Amino acid sequence: MLNKKTELSMKKSTPMIRIIQKIKFLKRRLNFFDLVVFFILFLVLIFLAYNRLQRQSTWVNVRLSVENTDWWYKGSSPAYWYINDLEVGDSVKNSLGNPIVEVINIDNYDMGGYYRDIYVDLKVKVDFNKKKNQYSYEFKPLIVGSSLTLNFDKEQLKGLVVKIDEKEMEYFYKTIKVEKKFAYPNLADQVVVGSKSYDSNGNLFAEILDVKKQVATNYEFSDLRGQNILVRNPDYRDLEVVLKIKCFKDVDREFYINKTVIKIDSRIWVQFQNFALEDARIIEIID
Repeated sequence: MLNKKTELSMKKSTPMIRIIQKIKFLKRRLNFFDLVVFFILFLVLIFLAYNRLQRQSTWVNVRLSVENTDWWYKGSSPAYWYINDLEVGDSVKNSLGNPIVEVINIDNYDMGGYYRDIYVDLKVKVDFNKKKNQYSYEFKPLIVGSSLTLNFDKEQLKGLVVKIDEKEMEYFYKTIKVEKKFAYPNLADQVVVGSKSYDSNGNLFAEILDVKKQVATNYEFSDLRGQNILVRNPDYRDLEVVLKIKCFKDVDREFYINKTVIKIDSRIWVQFQNFALEDARIIEIID
């Protein structure tokens, strides 16, 4: 009969024996193909771990232009009803309920008629790949020109990334003088000092500071005199308008909010509540 010490030792070794038996059983059942699969899975796990170590989470500011997601095809501008329910402070959350995208600013401008010109400034939690020196969101590269689709509680936001920076977009005001030739009299009557235009958040983006109006004139060639002569046309008006407009700077240029470059001879479109000052030519940059 076994003594008590021997019985206790056998009881302790029984689980180990079972494990060894299972390993031997698996070895008999596994073939070469199974071992290859396990080896590949092992390599995948190593790659995922290495890839994760190469990335670090951070927050960046992203400016999104709401438009067709093919940058080379402009398509239609968004309709007036698009992102009506989107507000500053709205966020996209991950599966754990933590915010990964936050709206920090919305620029929603009247383009006239049915359409709007919309930009959304976002704070986005991204992964930064130190090896590639590149940001990614939801495992997709986040770069200028790439498309981005975000699902908020009430809205789907879709557009093109036009700016990525660690700083928020800064705006400023410039004063310019524009010329509008051959305006109809009913339009000229509407263009008065003090007229203002606001975005959807109530922020000023255009104001008329001064206006000069006169009967429209142009030069025409006279066969009798053999030269160009100044001709007055009482059916139209020529306008010189001093505007205060909201701008931003990108690269080495200053832009009006509808992407017009602020420089002499550029054409600018400004929408007011009751009239549109369209295709006006910049003739002076005052400050």
